[in-house]
Amino acid sequence: MTLRNEGKHMSTKSQMRKLTLTLTMLTVVCIVAGYAAVAASSHLRPPTVVVTFNISKVTQDLTEKVDAEARLRELVTKIEDETARRIDAIKALQESYEAAAEVDRPAIIEQIEQLSLEGLSYRRFADMRIDNERSLMFRDLYIKIQDSVAAILKDNGYDLVLISDDDREIALDPNSQVAREYQVRKQIELQRIIFASSQIDITEQIVTHMNLEWEKRSGL
Repeated sequence: MTLRNEGKHMSTKSQMRKLTLTLTMLTVVCIVAGYAAVAASSHLRPPTVVVTFNISKVTQDLTEKVDAEARLRELVTKIEDETARRIDAIKALQESYEAAAEVDRPAIIEQIEQLSLEGLSYRRFADMRIDNERSLMFRDLYIKIQDSVAAILKDNGYDLVLISDDDREIALDPNSQVAREYQVRKQIELQRIIFASSQIDITEQIVTHMNLEWEKRSGL
């Protein structure tokens, strides 16, 4: 009875060994097959096409930016004219103060103070408006650059488009209250690309594409 039980036990252990060996072999086969599939897909995948562009040069050469800045200059001119008109009004009151009777002078001083406060308020509002308009201009241009890059990428089969800043120099502002060491380190940290070949630069391609699109929209 004992011998029979021992035989069964040995048979079970033998079966377990065979099962373990079979599972191990299957695992190895799966792993090898997985590596083979990855290797095969890597060989089949074409190399990644990477291009770069200089966003400062793109923005600088856009016809749309030139037109936008011309509109901003018109706004600035209107603001300067209005500021000059307000200053002239204050000067006229100051001149009338000298010739005014003593009884009338307090009222003139009150008018001068009121106009001065209004002038300061107008100037702050005007500066905020100009700043807001310029921020909207650059944000709009950046969105359009993104759209242009996406279209060029699709048409040319590019896989990755990077903003290149390899020509940017580390500059110091001697008048800044920030330590020079921090200025240098901060600029280095913000550096995206140290070197990019001119052969993969599509700056002019983007400028041409965007200028043509602007001409279409403007009906030029």
